Amino acid sequence: MSDKVRIGFVGCGYMGQKAHLDSFVTIPECEIVALAEGRTKTAEMVAAKYRIPRVYPDHRVMLATEKLDAVVAIMYYGLHHAVVPDLLSAGVHVLTEKPICVRTDTARRMAELADAKGVIYYVGYMKRSTPAVQTAVRTIGEWKASGEFGKLRYLRASMPPGDWIYNMEPPISAGDAPPPYEGQALEELPQWLDPDTQQTYNAFVNYYIHQVNLIRYLLGEDYKVTYVDPSNAMLSGVSDSGVPIVLEMQGYGLRNAWEEHYRVVFEEGKVEVDVPAPMARQRGGEVSIFRGKDLQVVESPVVPSHWCFLEQARHFVRCVATGERPRSSPWDAVKDLEVSEQHARLLSAG
Repeated sequence: MSDKVRIGFVGCGYMGQKAHLDSFVTIPECEIVALAEGRTKTAEMVAAKYRIPRVYPDHRVMLATEKLDAVVAIMYYGLHHAVVPDLLSAGVHVLTEKPICVRTDTARRMAELADAKGVIYYVGYMKRSTPAVQTAVRTIGEWKASGEFGKLRYLRASMPPGDWIYNMEPPISAGDAPPPYEGQALEELPQWLDPDTQQTYNAFVNYYIHQVNLIRYLLGEDYKVTYVDPSNAMLSGVSDSGVPIVLEMQGYGLRNAWEEHYRVVFEEGKVEVDVPAPMARQRGGEVSIFRGKDLQVVESPVVPSHWCFLEQARHFVRCVATGERPRSSPWDAVKDLEVSEQHARLLSAG
């Protein structure tokens, strides 16, 4: 009898194939035993490529037929509210892409359901698994605990739009469209927002929710948004311990490159992290550590050239197999939507 983690996949679009299937099939501790995908022809082609033995038209049929330890459900986040509760209710561990969903009330219900069922719901903030980020988080945590370099004073994040695909080849597609089925209506956007701000909010949670999340991960504490530039080029906020933060979202970015930078400043030290494009597979990021008042003692640790999506997949499998705590929980994702709502309210208020 196999002791591998048995995984079912829901969805095999661009991210489902290029980010997730490509990763999970390389992990010897798990096996992908089923695929649920409404596009019949595409599903058959994908199953053949990745040697997935069984294909189902939707997640409900797969859950009723298969004995699974976990499900990786990769779809548009506006559908999470209709699919994820079914998976959690079945008692399987779940990984989805970010954001957890569209609205905070829905997110809280799903987080509560995961807790009630005693299962892992791993929201895919894969940047947390970037080797450079892991090195930075360890260093920042040690400095905060020891006080050796004074207080944490400031965090600056910058990520103008860029080439996140990084020349990744296209996924398999037969060109067929999925049939509609019950329970797949898109989740409504927050009704307290005006129509224009609704669309801005939706774009923000799709694109900048990664940075919203990573700021908290680097800080090691929660924060609130206190100001948004009317042109939506930047936002600023303050952490629970009073650390000011800035997120720059537009401006000088090169559209054919990826420029995502974080600067975490202490009284007598600084940690800098450069995060690679999401689909750049052989990039682990770069980290620089500056020590002393004059910042003249500089260390640039060599981090492994490991892809964040593969590292995330390995960690998810390990969490399912051993009960290890996941790097990102649904409650983290709830907080990200709360920050996104703060951003939308301030932007709407002008």
